[in-house]
Amino acid sequence: MILDVKNLTTHFFTDDGEVCAVEDVSFSLGKGEVLGIVGESGCGKSVMSLSIMGLVQKPGKIISGSIVLQDKNGSVDLAKTSGRILRDIRGRRIGMIFQEPMTSLDPVYTIGYQIREAILAHEGVSRKEADVRVCDLLKLVGIPEPSRRMKEYPHQLSGGMRQRAMIAMALSCNPDILIADEPTTALDVTIQAQILELMGGLKEKFGMSILLITHDLGVVAEMAQRVAVMYAGRIVESGVTEEIFSSPMHPYTQGLLKSVMPLEKSSGRLPTIPGRVPSLINLPKGCAFAERCPLVKERCRKEFVPEDPCGLGRVVRCFYAGSAL
Repeated sequence: MILDVKNLTTHFFTDDGEVCAVEDVSFSLGKGEVLGIVGESGCGKSVMSLSIMGLVQKPGKIISGSIVLQDKNGSVDLAKTSGRILRDIRGRRIGMIFQEPMTSLDPVYTIGYQIREAILAHEGVSRKEADVRVCDLLKLVGIPEPSRRMKEYPHQLSGGMRQRAMIAMALSCNPDILIADEPTTALDVTIQAQILELMGGLKEKFGMSILLITHDLGVVAEMAQRVAVMYAGRIVESGVTEEIFSSPMHPYTQGLLKSVMPLEKSSGRLPTIPGRVPSLINLPKGCAFAERCPLVKERCRKEFVPEDPCGLGRVVRCFYAGSAL
C-alpha cells in the first residue's frame, strides 16, 4: 500500500457548534490503483482529501487518526507532519485536481506561470527548463498550441481546457498519488469522457495511484478498482467495485444504485432516498442513516454501528446488511 488512512477524524469548531465533517475514516490505496470515494454533497469527501493534503484551515482541525504515506525510505504520517516536510510532499509526492478549476486557478497569473511555480518549487531546475517542461505537460494533457496557451490566463480557456491545465499542474512533478476531487463536475458529457480517458491513460503511463472523489457512480464504475461509500462523514460500505455494484449491502448504497437510470429504461420516475442528511453538528447516537432507512429498527437509533456487525468480511456499517429493500 502506498497510502494507509486509519481512523481519520476532522472537525470544524464553529460558533454554531462542532461540525463532525470526517469521522473515523479508514481506507488504503495500493500502488497503481484507482479508489473511488462516492457520496452525496456534504458527506465529507472533499474535507477528507484536504486532510490528506494538509490543507484543512481553521476552524478545521484533524482530531485523531493517521495518514501514512509509504516510500522507498520508509513512511511518514501526514497527520502529524507540517511545515517544510509537508510542503515538499504536497505537489511532489501527492498531486491534486481541485473541484472547480476556475476558482482554483489564480486569475491574475498565466497558466504557464502557475504550472512553472510548482516545478521550480520541487524540481530545482532553471526557469528555461521549467518552461520546456510546462509546454510538454500541456501537450501531454491534450492542449493544442501549448507554447501559446501557456501565456494565456484562465478566463481565456474553456472549462475543459482549464481542467486539463489543472491536471497538468497536478502532474508537474510526477506524483505517486493523484487526488481528483470531482474532476468532471460542470463539464459537458463529451468533455467528461475526454477527461476520464486522459486520466486513465496518464495512470497507465506513469503508474500512479488515483483517489477519485465523485458523486457520479458511472465514473466510478468506469475507472475504479475499489470503491468506498461515504455518508455523514463516515465510510458506510467499501469493497471491490464489481461486488459493490452487483451486490450492495448497505441500504444507502442500495438506494444510490437504484437511483441511477438503467439504459433500457428511458422514462418514468426514478426511486429516491427520502429525507435529508442529518446535521453534522448534531449527529445521532446510532446510525446516521436511520431516519431515511426502510430497514430501520430501534437498535439502529440507539447503538453505535461497527464496521462489520454482520461478519460479512468487508466494511458495511449496518446491523441488517444485505437485506433486500
